[in-house]
Amino acid sequence: MAGYLKRWLCLGLMLLGLGGCSPEPQPSPGLQVKSIGALDRFGRFELVTGSDKVELFAARNEYEGFQFVVTAGERGAVDVQASISVLRSVEGQVIDGLKVFRERYVKVSTPSPHSPYAPQYWPDILLPADNAGAEAAAYRAFPQNLTAGENLPVWVDIHIPADARPGVYTGKISVTATGEGQLELPVTLTVWDFSLPERSPLRTVFGTNGYRVAEVYGFERTGKSAADNRLIRAYNDFLLDHHLSPESFWDAAPEANADGLPDFGRQFAGLGTVTDNMRYYAQEKHASAYTYVFADSYPFADPLGEDRQQAQRFMRAYADWCGKHAGAERCYTDPSFVDEPDTRDAYQYARRWGEFFDEISLPKGENIHFQVSEPPLNEDPGLGSLVGKVEVWVPKFYDLWRDVDFLGKNVAGQRLAAGEEVWAYTSLVLDFPEYSKLNPKADVLKGSYPPVWQLDFPAINYRIPTWLFHRYGVTGLGYWDTLAWFEGADVWNDAASFVSQNPPGIRFNGDGLLVYPGFKAQTGFDGPLASLRLKWIRESVEDYIYIDLLLQAGEAVFVRQQLARIVRSFGDWDNDPALLMQVRQALGGRLSELQHDRQAGQGK
Repeated sequence: MAGYLKRWLCLGLMLLGLGGCSPEPQPSPGLQVKSIGALDRFGRFELVTGSDKVELFAARNEYEGFQFVVTAGERGAVDVQASISVLRSVEGQVIDGLKVFRERYVKVSTPSPHSPYAPQYWPDILLPADNAGAEAAAYRAFPQNLTAGENLPVWVDIHIPADARPGVYTGKISVTATGEGQLELPVTLTVWDFSLPERSPLRTVFGTNGYRVAEVYGFERTGKSAADNRLIRAYNDFLLDHHLSPESFWDAAPEANADGLPDFGRQFAGLGTVTDNMRYYAQEKHASAYTYVFADSYPFADPLGEDRQQAQRFMRAYADWCGKHAGAERCYTDPSFVDEPDTRDAYQYARRWGEFFDEISLPKGENIHFQVSEPPLNEDPGLGSLVGKVEVWVPKFYDLWRDVDFLGKNVAGQRLAAGEEVWAYTSLVLDFPEYSKLNPKADVLKGSYPPVWQLDFPAINYRIPTWLFHRYGVTGLGYWDTLAWFEGADVWNDAASFVSQNPPGIRFNGDGLLVYPGFKAQTGFDGPLASLRLKWIRESVEDYIYIDLLLQAGEAVFVRQQLARIVRSFGDWDNDPALLMQVRQALGGRLSELQHDRQAGQGK
């Protein structure tokens, strides 16, 4: 988006009487296609700088995404189509099933707080090319008509099969338009000689639940409609296919039966029993975490009071069942169960719940993983303490930076040493003027601040967090919602998904919205559509896995050396996507070398 910044700077110079800038480049005579980086974004009429080829590197069982941009010439373009061939090695091995998406632009009319960008259109909604049901141009991928100099960005997803042979695979992108002939862009994929695990070692809980899906599509969630149940499952599966576990698996959550015990045999039309569905999510979809569907008023009215014993008996059976099917290490209370307590009463409430779960004795002596969205470092003694009552701490990125880097206390490390867990999350926007007083090197465009997940912030914000998690001992990533917007919002045309009430009217673009709802009348089907930002988060989880595999292999020194090239702490990192990809390639190359060395050793 450098072009937008340039235009605003030029306008300022003109208004100050200091001259302007050179004229904007004019469209080329004909259609053009350029490969761009996975974190690059260009405006609708911005000059695209890119490459005439696509070069990729990935492991087996990994998703790899890339982008290219089609730009119309001076006459515009009619019926633009884009496709990609299968990828083939010289030995004849084939990688197919590549997915092509048109990136639809969404308007930011009012920037998020402290955004470095002017109001503009951003590519974000991914419309699948293999969907023949969408008729209107606004909701389909292709064909598209473009005006002179207009850009059409495209995202491509590749899944490298777990049994793919390492080596080089090649293919091509094809772009056509009426009267333009066919343009081609060569694609080269190097498959490294190592595999990613089926289940991510990074625990995740991202807000998506059956209640919200039912609300969006206007049906009552009863469990008796197979079509409704499958739609909810489609949203769950969609997140899982991006290495993210939903906040709640409604069809894998028991209700209390007449005896007050979990009903694991409850049937969901078209899907099976609660236990069937749990096996599906845990063993087929490889969910990294499961959160109990249990709250202060469900399934018991007063679990901390009159219903305490019955509620604890329910949770004991629930936790035992979860451990058997998903593994006790992956079963947690919902992180929003006690959400950001900031008063003495709220802290006392959290302690009461901690005591409630501590009193439940599980068969193997393990504890129920009670999560609280609060940092281990408590700087207000008047609130009291949560130490000894919390199993999993969930601070914001900023809180970790303040605890470990700014104050040097590392209370998070103390809790880790005590056998507890630390997850992390981001929310809304950092107060940059105040933060800059603490960390003068912070710059919204250049980096060195706790990452912010807003559509109109540099894209690398979505990729950087997991590169730092091992440094802080963070083993989980949370996010408050993926399908949220304020009442009356039109998220297909305006990115302001969250508008604050206190103070009123502050717009946050894309906050809580990583998945767009597809409706049959528009897109040709009911179901989820990815945002570009969701793809970046998926890539970020795979970055975490690369680092984790290297650390398991004893490569801590190598990892530290490589990561230090771009990211040192939540308050010290560089907004340099090209360098990030260079470092990632070094990490992957080292993992491939280690695998080769192991195989050579076994051969000897």
